[in-house]
Amino acid sequence: MRDIGQKLRRLLYMVPYVAKHADGVEVGKLAKLLDLDRDELLGELELLSQVGPPDGDPGEYLAVSVEEGRVYVDLAHRLTRPLRLTPAEGCSLLVGIRALRQSGVAPYDEAMASAERKLLGALGGDAAAVEDLATGTVVAEPESVGAAQLRQLMLAARTKKRVEVEDVSASRHQGQWRTIDPYGLVYHTGEWYVVGYCHKRGDIRTFRVDRIAAMRAGDASFVIPREFDLDTYRREQLYVPSADAVEVRVHLDPLAVTRIGSNWPVGEVSYGDDGSADIAMDCEGLEWVTGWVLGFGRHARIVSPPEARQALVAKLGAITAHP
Repeated sequence: MRDIGQKLRRLLYMVPYVAKHADGVEVGKLAKLLDLDRDELLGELELLSQVGPPDGDPGEYLAVSVEEGRVYVDLAHRLTRPLRLTPAEGCSLLVGIRALRQSGVAPYDEAMASAERKLLGALGGDAAAVEDLATGTVVAEPESVGAAQLRQLMLAARTKKRVEVEDVSASRHQGQWRTIDPYGLVYHTGEWYVVGYCHKRGDIRTFRVDRIAAMRAGDASFVIPREFDLDTYRREQLYVPSADAVEVRVHLDPLAVTRIGSNWPVGEVSYGDDGSADIAMDCEGLEWVTGWVLGFGRHARIVSPPEARQALVAKLGAITAHP
């Protein structure tokens, strides 16, 4: 009886101990910890693999395995903490899963579809409310070429392989090949960006994925600097307009476009056949944009909104009144 009691205590100790080690526990280490020899330990692991609910199917038994000299234990769902989500939490997860599926980025379509079904099942009576919330959220779907490039860039970032990209800047009509070390991808204000080290510029730069015309995979590996953090970079380097931001449209003639070169502010740029361009920018106030336009003299003008044009006139008047 004493031996049975000791064995039971060992088994009850062994299950949570091994389960909390995602990388498994070495057989020798576990045997020494339990004061068993290897064969005794393997015998008790075999016994554990037969443990499950009386009315359960084999899929609900303890998943005990020994692989490459390490012991692994996965707890059945009944033995783990049940999933509890509020409708808002469920909606957030559902929108995230659907956005990821529709982005075409992640190569786990079937797994994500399965995750969505499990999520809705776990929500039970709240599933309908979550579906309503999620249906009211629109996620833009990228075109197929962009999705393919996203997959390539994500793979390169994950495997830390250098790539060459043909970047079509907003300031040029022709592409320019660059070698970059892709540190990661960021989805920002409706667009995908790859952030990485640009060997042409010798610095970390951000490239809009939909402006990458072509890409070649490389064999060279790279190392991300220890001090680099993608989320910190996103917060500090990528601009997010507030709800009070004003969209200002500016027209620039060909000379102004030439002067800008590659230093366009963040915004949507469209080109005219004569080399001129229009840019739409979200601006926090009008002070900066009016000063920027005046810097081009007669080669740039504000198209809209009227209050921005009035602010430009007022600033110009103030300048001429105090020569």
